[in-house]
Amino acid sequence: MRGGLALAAVLCPALVAGCSAAAPPVSTRPAKPVRVMSMNQCTDQLVLALLPPERIASVTWLSRDPRYSAMVVEAARVAANRGSVEEVVTTRPDLIVTDTFSNPGGRALLARLGVPVVAIEDAMDVPAIRRNISDLATALGVPERGAALVAKMDARLVASPPVRGVRVAVWGRDGMREGPLVAAVIAAAGLTDVTPETGPTDTEALLQAAPDFLIEGDGADGGASLGDARRDTAIVRKRWPRSRILHISPRDTICGAPAIADAAIALRAQVRAAL
Repeated sequence: MRGGLALAAVLCPALVAGCSAAAPPVSTRPAKPVRVMSMNQCTDQLVLALLPPERIASVTWLSRDPRYSAMVVEAARVAANRGSVEEVVTTRPDLIVTDTFSNPGGRALLARLGVPVVAIEDAMDVPAIRRNISDLATALGVPERGAALVAKMDARLVASPPVRGVRVAVWGRDGMREGPLVAAVIAAAGLTDVTPETGPTDTEALLQAAPDFLIEGDGADGGASLGDARRDTAIVRKRWPRSRILHISPRDTICGAPAIADAAIALRAQVRAAL
């Protein structure tokens, strides 16, 4: 869930005192929370998939960005937050959902205020995504919805035969380098990944690896960078023209969520069309 918006906890002492008065401590987490507030971009994706809009107090504003969210339509149906504790005090949700890896001070403050919090681990592969869906669904009181969501994701992962015998490499501004979720999409698509596991490498390494296709690894948001000059060298574009370039949308891999299945299906389709 790297890159998700973490809850903000930079508060002045007076505001902390105000928080204590406005939000009395809650000793137990409700078995089926009615108003759930997500304070992380990636937990947004799971909350929106598991709950109807009327049970969602708010999700982060980042989930309305189509570049990085697979749940834009669903996010537009609920309120948006910017991850501040002030918003928690104003909203008074039954449950906060966030991550385990960012801003421990903010989570500690919520605990002192007695706000029930569920913190979700970072998911970097399909088994971890399954676990997070199941764990969060149980915390939200909808385990059957979680089981159905996992089953749907798994069915989509095997919806079409994998493409065997095709070698690919992720190529971006820093050379050959990929994130774990991109690697998971490639594996789910049945492709052979020749991207090194030890970090970025240069054009010479790419030529030696000689993949059948390149997967563009960054720059999907349209922003310019000096790194584009290395990525788009004449020798690379001659060896791998546009017909040999594949794409994985950042919105499907920025978070460990069910959208990973959609990314795998789309990648298979691109390869079959090119072949």
